[in-house]
Amino acid sequence: MKASPLRWRLWLVGVLTVLSVYLLVPSVIYLSQPYDKRNDHEYMQSKIPSWIPDKHLNLGLDLQGGVQLVLGVDLAQAVENRLAAFATDISRWVEGPELELGVKTAYVVKGKGYLRVELKDGVASSKLVEKVRKEFPKLEKSNQEGNYVDFAFRQDQVAAIRSAALEQAERVVRSRVDKWGVTEPIINRRADGSILAQLPGFKDPEKAKELLGRTAQLKFKIVDDEFKDFAPLAQNLPPNVRVEPSSGQTVFASEDREAILKLVEGKVPPDREVLFSRENIAGGKKYLYRTYVVRAVTEMSGEDVLDAMVTQDQRDLSNAPAVSLKFSGIGAKRFEDITGRNVGKRMAIILDDLVESAPVINQRIAGGSAIITLGGSRPTDELIKEANQLSLVLKSGALPATITINEQRQVGASLGPELAKRGVLGVVVGLTAVCLFMLYYYRLPGVIACAALFLNGLFVLSTMALFGFALTLPGIAGFILGLGMAVDANVLVNERMRQELREGKAPRAALENGFQKVFWTVIDSHVTAILAAVILLSTNTSGPIRGFAVTLAIGLVVSIFTALFVSHLFFDLALAKAKDEKAVKSWLGVDMAFAERQYDFKFLKYDTAATIGAIAFSILIVIGAALHGFNWSVDFVGGTEIEVAFNKDVEPEALRKVARESGIDEISIQALKGGNQSYLLKFGEEKQKEAADPLTAAPSQTGVKVHKIQELLASELSDAGPQVLRVDYVGPQIGKELRNEGFISLVYAIIGIMVYLSLRFDFRFGSGAVIKLIPDTCCILAFYLLFDRPFDL
Repeated sequence: MKASPLRWRLWLVGVLTVLSVYLLVPSVIYLSQPYDKRNDHEYMQSKIPSWIPDKHLNLGLDLQGGVQLVLGVDLAQAVENRLAAFATDISRWVEGPELELGVKTAYVVKGKGYLRVELKDGVASSKLVEKVRKEFPKLEKSNQEGNYVDFAFRQDQVAAIRSAALEQAERVVRSRVDKWGVTEPIINRRADGSILAQLPGFKDPEKAKELLGRTAQLKFKIVDDEFKDFAPLAQNLPPNVRVEPSSGQTVFASEDREAILKLVEGKVPPDREVLFSRENIAGGKKYLYRTYVVRAVTEMSGEDVLDAMVTQDQRDLSNAPAVSLKFSGIGAKRFEDITGRNVGKRMAIILDDLVESAPVINQRIAGGSAIITLGGSRPTDELIKEANQLSLVLKSGALPATITINEQRQVGASLGPELAKRGVLGVVVGLTAVCLFMLYYYRLPGVIACAALFLNGLFVLSTMALFGFALTLPGIAGFILGLGMAVDANVLVNERMRQELREGKAPRAALENGFQKVFWTVIDSHVTAILAAVILLSTNTSGPIRGFAVTLAIGLVVSIFTALFVSHLFFDLALAKAKDEKAVKSWLGVDMAFAERQYDFKFLKYDTAATIGAIAFSILIVIGAALHGFNWSVDFVGGTEIEVAFNKDVEPEALRKVARESGIDEISIQALKGGNQSYLLKFGEEKQKEAADPLTAAPSQTGVKVHKIQELLASELSDAGPQVLRVDYVGPQIGKELRNEGFISLVYAIIGIMVYLSLRFDFRFGSGAVIKLIPDTCCILAFYLLFDRPFDL
């Protein structure tokens, strides 16, 4: 017997429901586990049966706690580092068959993006240029002056190097996190060229920054002990700089690295480079810097390192921890050649522009190995920890250029579950209220609307679980908004059916007309919202916005299916069981349809007054925004936010005192939840200029101050039980980019809506809809102005 269309539709919905439940079983098991066990991969494997999928609905950092870093890669430096490899090869042309080229030296001019080859006096450059064109086709001559010939990458090569640098940086970051043992991290390269690293359940952001931000660029350069240009400077030293005894070049030492750089400024020729060693003093709270003048040419780099392991320094009786390097076959041969050509000279072993050691080359060194010592009078356990971390980053590979921390977000382990609980409670309370209203107002059709709403949520969550999407707090907002759109669609269907019944249509005809005549209304409302969600995804790199947009887009697509297909199926099933026309009328609420005539309201009667009121209201909000301004969060202006909670009342002045002792003069303190037990502390980006390379200077001032605040809260306000719930740091450049992305999203959304409505209806509809959005937007902005709420992502 041939199955009816109704039966096939029922089978389809039934299969999708069973499949959704099946896909959500791992998520239910995952969410039922203790918070500290959810990210334990082996533990979860033991809890999830093998006959169900291993993918489950993940929770974002804001719902489970952890650390999120947005890492920026210095792409200009990546290009120069690639040039340095060519400079190393060209510098070897000073001898052997290439002697006739007349090369004196070759090096990269820092900050300029080109490679400079210095020729001997009286040598023509034509042979060199031809040789470079043949051996290094990626380079082109960019300038020539006197004995100097400059080469640079072609533009297409620059683009390729930048792309490769980002790919390498992402791979290295992922490798380090994997070797570190973080469970289920999220490492993604974003559209703006930065790298997003999410470490769920991780509690130490400073350790994460130290591991992921360390470039680990290893270089070997020859020390120029015959360099004498610093000798005259030793006669007139700044008070905080001294000269240390040395058999070769003049060595300056100071705790103030910038003072040394200012002293030697302009005294170092382009083919030489001044570097520093760094020694921990005062128990690791300060650094002592010493100068090394080295040749600018990089003899070898970390690309030749095959392995790195922790060992002991056998050169003295201390047996201090050190890191042993093993070179690849080509690297071993190169290291042997370099040491053979420079017997009697010192070779500087440089890691991230810091000279780790500079041993004298006594003889040609074969065997393909070297050792990095970790000097300084520090405890052995601290040295072992540093040696282990150094070997880890060297084995996982060097980053192509310096990494900067553009954004840091930390959510405490207690705040995440609390937010998750509030989010779920909000969903349950909201949906319960909606369902009660639908049941009261529409009676039996309301039951169908509630059933369709339940399946809508089930399908959305199972789709997210299928693709391994993470559910975030903004994602919960998108989920609720999608369910709201689904309710709207059911309201449209029910109201249209009642209108058809009031016009005298038969109950079954009213049902069919109800679905047919609202079909395009539902499609139009959902497509415009999906368009906005897609624009958010394509124009924003921020995790919270993308979490909201992904959940919303999935919810809207599912909403179309449940509103127009599933609800129609349920109505057909209910009416198929009706015995007579009276039962059909009862199901569709015919009596209520006629009783509603008394509720008709002539909205357009007041259109002029409403329009004038909306315009006046919008103007007032614009004036208020101009005079008062918004309470912009760090997402848009940059800076640091710290949310802290106490178990008893704490006065704001006590927090202001802690801030002053931490070195923060200007801080905003906002009480949360209407009491004195929860505060939001906000302070701006550091005004002073920090070192260009944060790894060659003291730690980030912002990071130090945040750490100091946490220490002082724990010590001075310990009786109040302080708990840091979250820390958000956003660099000023990232804040500017987020503002631009938000503005672009707004413009594109308006254009997209106007184009869609113009194609579907008429251009006047599009422009009218956009104009109507102005007072809507002003209503939202009024909330932020009147209640001084932070305006964030």
